Amino acid sequence: MSAIKGSSFRSWKDISDRHYQNIADNYTLYLLPDYIIIEPIVHGAKEFLIIDRTHEDIQIQNTLPNIDGATRKSIDGIIGIINLLAGRYLIVITSKKHIGDINGQAIYKVHTTDIIPFVRNMSHLNEYQLKYNAKYLSMIELVLRTEAFYFSYTYDITHTFQRLQTLSPDFHSIPFLERADERFVWNRYLLSQFTNNRIISQFVLPIIHGFVALSTLNINGHSFSYGVISRRSTYRAGTRLFIRGIDNDGRVANFVETEQILQLDDIVCSYVQTRGSVPCYWVQLPDLRYKPKIALLSSKNHMEAFRQHFEEQEYYYGKQFLISLTNQHGAEGRLNAKYRELYETSENSYLKFEDFDFHKECAGMRYDRLTILLARLIADQDDYKYFALTQDGTSQIQQTGVFRTNCVDCLDRTNVVQTLLAKRILEQQLQHYNIIKYNETIDSYKQLSHTFKNIWADNADTISLQYAGTGALKTDYTRTGQRSTMGLFQDGYNSLMRYVLNNLFDGFRQDGIDIFLGNYQISSNEGRTRESCPISKEISKKFLALPVTMIISFSMCIINLLIPASTFHEQVTHTLFWSLATISAIALTIFWRHELVDVPKLYSKISQYKHRANNKKQIKNKFPIIVHIHGGGWVRDSRANERRGDPTMMDDLCRALVYIRDHINEHCPNADPNQIFLSSHSSDAHLISLLILDKSHLHRHEFSFINNTWCYSYK
Repeated sequence: MSAIKGSSFRSWKDISDRHYQNIADNYTLYLLPDYIIIEPIVHGAKEFLIIDRTHEDIQIQNTLPNIDGATRKSIDGIIGIINLLAGRYLIVITSKKHIGDINGQAIYKVHTTDIIPFVRNMSHLNEYQLKYNAKYLSMIELVLRTEAFYFSYTYDITHTFQRLQTLSPDFHSIPFLERADERFVWNRYLLSQFTNNRIISQFVLPIIHGFVALSTLNINGHSFSYGVISRRSTYRAGTRLFIRGIDNDGRVANFVETEQILQLDDIVCSYVQTRGSVPCYWVQLPDLRYKPKIALLSSKNHMEAFRQHFEEQEYYYGKQFLISLTNQHGAEGRLNAKYRELYETSENSYLKFEDFDFHKECAGMRYDRLTILLARLIADQDDYKYFALTQDGTSQIQQTGVFRTNCVDCLDRTNVVQTLLAKRILEQQLQHYNIIKYNETIDSYKQLSHTFKNIWADNADTISLQYAGTGALKTDYTRTGQRSTMGLFQDGYNSLMRYVLNNLFDGFRQDGIDIFLGNYQISSNEGRTRESCPISKEISKKFLALPVTMIISFSMCIINLLIPASTFHEQVTHTLFWSLATISAIALTIFWRHELVDVPKLYSKISQYKHRANNKKQIKNKFPIIVHIHGGGWVRDSRANERRGDPTMMDDLCRALVYIRDHINEHCPNADPNQIFLSSHSSDAHLISLLILDKSHLHRHEFSFINNTWCYSYK
């Protein structure tokens, strides 16, 4: 990888000793009416973390205050502090699970947590704030319940083994939080409240989100440890359909760094792969359709974001081999074509590109055809190598590049291919270090094969659960090496659950992630009135009645078919009535589908701005705006009823005007409301590009009105 260029290696034993931080692995928390006190359980001199619950001060003292009458609780660490409507809350780890060791350093999984309010009561909140505070709290609890968060008291889990070996000796004396790879520290915002370096170095830990599994094996008389670590990026983090593509900083959705680690008696080997969304501007927002429409944002500078993304990737990983597994026809095909176009236009010598239509090539459960893809990758995989270091640091192999794999979700197809690449490297390592013979494979050893396949299948399920809400598809192939009928049924169930979760629940989950990561920061003024809190908006009950009516009508239709009526004429009449009611309910549900989707209600610094659109009738006479369509000769004053041009464009334009009326001061404070021009419109993707005059300069604002959700950009 690029970070290792010009670096010298040291023994891992030397580095492991330096990893040790002055952080206790157990604490006692004392809960008093005026204070929260945290005492580290360590030998010798110790310091105490004191939180003043009234003034919200945080400081360290050398002596333990009077703790008579305190409620005591054993905790395993501090995740951080979150600000909600009621004030600050302390989030602590109440139990942990030991996953295994890397380099003799223990790795733990967060098992249970507790959220402790600084305030002693909620008397300062009104009834609306109490309701909204409880809702915000439930969002944080949902994030913490999502598998899986990991940490270590003595090992920097945010960095790959290779990066740790190539950094200066002084680096290892820096507190964990200060030296951690910020891309993967999920409690970075929560720990920003601790500004005292002594607190940072003694009481707080960086937490990663992703997957960790470590297992000890014995093959041919050789004992070794095998494991996988996946680190999910905090940048552009979110849920499957609401967070896609790239942002203006070159960060992509669902970016995950996956490291395979093999620990022998005197050698540690590491192999890194990455995954991430197709690195261009695109959206696929839920609208109750099984496969929502994919739309490329045509007015965005795709090449600039693409360039920024791979500049960062090259810095961390060196050469990049891009594997695209999307379909090469339809909407996925257009997305893949854009990806290839950006690659070819970039003329970046550090990049290689291979597209492989996974579904077409492996149709009919012909997963053996993946060998076609693997054959195209072998030469570059051998060229990139893997990282290996002996205990005394005298013999090394360096990994100089990574495979970056993606499909549309970067989950199911991606998992299968990453597993194949990891398997080939592991076989090479075991053969090279004489654990297995050169004519043998992982599958030659039942225990080894079982462990490898299940670790990678568990990795697939966990990453999928975090992004899509369910386990991964196609994991029967990862676990067993072949597709099965039961696997197809399981995929069907997971697909159905994804549909339900992504359409009806993911807006709430996305809001929770944005609060947890600090993309949205709650104001104490929220909830002063019923409408002043963004989460006050809920789906109208009249819309919820539509799917209920549809289910009841369909059930009655089936009942009438199965249970005969007294006369044939009566049975036909009842069946036709309930059939018509079912069809009507389905039609109305489709028509109002945008109102039924649970969309995020909070702003996000990472995702594009998202807004529920108001009805176009709300324009009325409140905000007179003149819009000119270039080339079409169409002029519209919002106070008039002139309706010429494409009806789809007119509908999108009306909705855009509503948004401008409500938010023009926020995004364009010096705008002239009488100088707004429509420069382009795509009826297929519902994309509107507006030019707004602000201080004698025209600024471009793009609105992608897809599924009642706004994507806002400003240039």
